[in-house]
Amino acid sequence: MMVFILLVMCLLSGCALIGRQYTPEQIFKRAVAGIAGKEMLTFTGRTGVRVGNGLPMHKQFKYRGIVSNHDELAMDWGSTEVFRKRGDYAALKKGKSGQEITHARFVRQHGKWNALASGHNTVAGEGMLDRFNPIQELEELNTLNKTIRMEASAARGTWVVRIELEPASAKHWLKERLMKEMRTINDQIVILGTKDKGSNQEVQQKLNQVWVQSCEELNRQLEHSVVQAVYHLTIDRQTGLPLKLSSDCRISRQEANEEVHEEALITRVAFEDYK
Repeated sequence: MMVFILLVMCLLSGCALIGRQYTPEQIFKRAVAGIAGKEMLTFTGRTGVRVGNGLPMHKQFKYRGIVSNHDELAMDWGSTEVFRKRGDYAALKKGKSGQEITHARFVRQHGKWNALASGHNTVAGEGMLDRFNPIQELEELNTLNKTIRMEASAARGTWVVRIELEPASAKHWLKERLMKEMRTINDQIVILGTKDKGSNQEVQQKLNQVWVQSCEELNRQLEHSVVQAVYHLTIDRQTGLPLKLSSDCRISRQEANEEVHEEALITRVAFEDYK
């Protein structure tokens, strides 16, 4: 009987060693490489902004994406109410999206996801939905300064990896992504002016002025802000592929009246249909 007990103990400890042979960093890197190598997958995400501490989220949005042919991505973005009315993936899979939903397509070239304009021509490489592409987000996270550790509360058959960016890296990354979005807005202003050459030049100048002022204000606020970004990636132990990605990006700054203003962008993404 003692022999069987020892055998069982050895087997159990062997299984534990198999689960522990990779460091948290290695598990994370393998997951990022795994999802990047898939020919097809789908994901659904939800994001919202929380202002202050403990207040309900407002400005909530949902988005969905389908990766096909390894390097092609179609995304839909809209309010949670619009997606609730429209239901499942039916419209997205048929390539249909109503006026209430923003639709975008991307193609991966040389490791970077570039937005497609109408007619499937690549544009400036940046789109308004670019920041909510979780595959690109994981790939960029892989290059940043961060600390990674395993969470003990993982469900059976999964790992949960906690990724916390160093504050300086989090701030630089956030600024970079926000400025990309600002450049996308500016590109749209330029395109609008080109299409409608007879438009009022004064209106065009005012739009440009507002854009410049917005960029300056954004830079000013970020300069005096502290940014904290924490991610949790749930990974399937058998496949090593991501199942869920959650993020909490908090920005806090001290106002002129010495009150601390805090905002948090909360995001939840689920991956499925890997092929």
